[in-house]
Amino acid sequence: MVRLLGRQWRITGTGDVEPAPYGLCVRWGLVWLAPSAPVADLFDEPDAEDAGYVGAWLPPVRTGANAGFVADNFLDVAHFPFVHAGTFGAGEEKVVPGYGVVDEPWGFRSVQDQWFDNPEDPGVAAGLRPVRQRRRATYVYRAPFQLLLRLSELDAGAVKTILFFVQPETLTSTRIYTKMLLHGIGGVDRPGPDVVAREVAFEEAVLAEDLALQEHVTLPGLPLANRAELHVRADRLGIALRRELRRMVTG
Repeated sequence: MVRLLGRQWRITGTGDVEPAPYGLCVRWGLVWLAPSAPVADLFDEPDAEDAGYVGAWLPPVRTGANAGFVADNFLDVAHFPFVHAGTFGAGEEKVVPGYGVVDEPWGFRSVQDQWFDNPEDPGVAAGLRPVRQRRRATYVYRAPFQLLLRLSELDAGAVKTILFFVQPETLTSTRIYTKMLLHGIGGVDRPGPDVVAREVAFEEAVLAEDLALQEHVTLPGLPLANRAELHVRADRLGIALRRELRRMVTG
């Protein structure tokens, strides 16, 4: 049984579903169910990367926050030093530099160059690179709840892509599926099982910090009108999310 948009959907071994949806497919090991004609296609970028990257799924989790807020949390670039102080946020800048957002069909993309500490880089231990390094963060969104974050270490050459899929069960229940694609982590093209397990555990800890924040959310939905909230310059991704969801709702 699948809980989606307040309804139960039964998927049998033959692929039949009751009530009948518009479409059903399998991608990245997930079953995708479209109750009606989808407005956007599924991501295609990660498919080409699967052959050259090592993939790993985090265990699915459920949160009491609505799906819109969960997506907004993923796109928020200002909360790192505060929400993620126990994992990676302690060394993050508290002031977010200006960044751009590029519109795409039923979504958008943002590329941001950042400085970060990379003590796990083997080149740091060998004295080849400093611990303070450059990173390029690429955020990609597709309506309604497909999100991607690609973290490219410009000095060390490692790449981590995080696929983040949000299943809106009800207004107060959301299922989260997270997959990582890893390349060059630990100084090798295809990281071994120990490195993959370490990366999964780290991302689980990061996600747990977000879930702890979401426990305090009482909004039954995400306000889509810009004037309903106070936004600052760092919220450009969140504003773009609201714009796309508003466009999807209003047609």
